[in-house]
Amino acid sequence: MKNTGIVVAWIVGALFFGWLLFFLTRFLQGDMFIQAVNKTLSQTEETRRVEKNLLGRTSLGNWYRFAGANGKMEGKALLFSIFDNGILVPCIAFIPAAGENAGEIEILPLNNHARAVFPYIHQGEIDIYRRRIEKEILP
Repeated sequence: MKNTGIVVAWIVGALFFGWLLFFLTRFLQGDMFIQAVNKTLSQTEETRRVEKNLLGRTSLGNWYRFAGANGKMEGKALLFSIFDNGILVPCIAFIPAAGENAGEIEILPLNNHARAVFPYIHQGEIDIYRRRIEKEILP
């Protein structure tokens, strides 16, 4: 009985330590995530860059601000995944705040596999995600 209590205490302690470590490194994980997304965007010769967390997490994905080639903040970006035929396709949606394309949603795949699969996703499914994004950005 005493040995069982010690084992349970070790397990609870390890779980608590893991949770604490995860909780305290969330901001570092977020920065590393933004760096990974920007590296992927630079590999596709995209001039826009994700800058910082804007609104946090929503039911569809994570909202960030994005900057254009000049470094000026230009609007919002949503990082999300399209689920198609059992495959998660990571995507980013750019929504400019001002200018001639204000409010227009541009959805881009994020990695090589997503770029290969994206043309085969039915346009109706992409439009469903586009409408869901529009619902999130409209007040």
